[in-house]
Amino acid sequence: MKDSQTDCQSGDSALDQWLFRLRQTRFTQLLICLILLVFVSPFVGMFRNQLGHSIATLIVIFLLATVLIAAALAVNDDRRHTRITLTLAGASLILTMWAQLAGSPSLRIAQELITIGFLVHVIRLIVRMLFRQQHVDYDTIAASLCGYILIGVTFAVVFSFVMEIDESATRFANTDSSTVPAIHFGDQHTATAIYFSFVTLTTLGYGDITPVSMPARMLTTAEALIGQLYLVILVARLVGLHIATEMKSH
Repeated sequence: MKDSQTDCQSGDSALDQWLFRLRQTRFTQLLICLILLVFVSPFVGMFRNQLGHSIATLIVIFLLATVLIAAALAVNDDRRHTRITLTLAGASLILTMWAQLAGSPSLRIAQELITIGFLVHVIRLIVRMLFRQQHVDYDTIAASLCGYILIGVTFAVVFSFVMEIDESATRFANTDSSTVPAIHFGDQHTATAIYFSFVTLTTLGYGDITPVSMPARMLTTAEALIGQLYLVILVARLVGLHIATEMKSH
């Protein structure tokens, strides 16, 4: 009897340790999911003719689902935030699949709005957590990278929303009307939306995609400003934490 109780206790202890390690690397896991979304989706778009529209879209939806779930689990510090993040993540995923099956612009707009709300909520919680941290570790650095990449992904959805309302909001250079790529988030064209967003976020501005409408121009300006401010403020915060930790250790 005692041996069985000891085995149960050791099993519970091992499970607790595994859950603790999983918790300690939550932002590292989210970072891996984001990297997969950013770097795999272009290849899905490249081979969409070979894969087929349905398979390519399913792969992108799967990558998006992993990001939504990992993000929801990464910021679940209390029950209220857990309920909000899981509800928004679930609604975004369901609407994404429904919109692709139905091919409805109205559903795509609803999905994009819900996804934007979810991503903004997650970014807010990540930034709040970073400013409450008292020491820097690997997962803290991963969280800061996640925040930056999530800003780019959020604006990718925003630009997709803008293009859903006004198809002439951006202009593509060196393309004719029959080969103009689409800026859509959540299908096989997701890579184009991500590309345009990160080129704007990093202020590269290649000029191959140009904002034409005033809302699109203001959004690209806002993204560039937010990206620079995020880096400046957050790097200063992390450097300050690192210096404070070094001073305490000495």
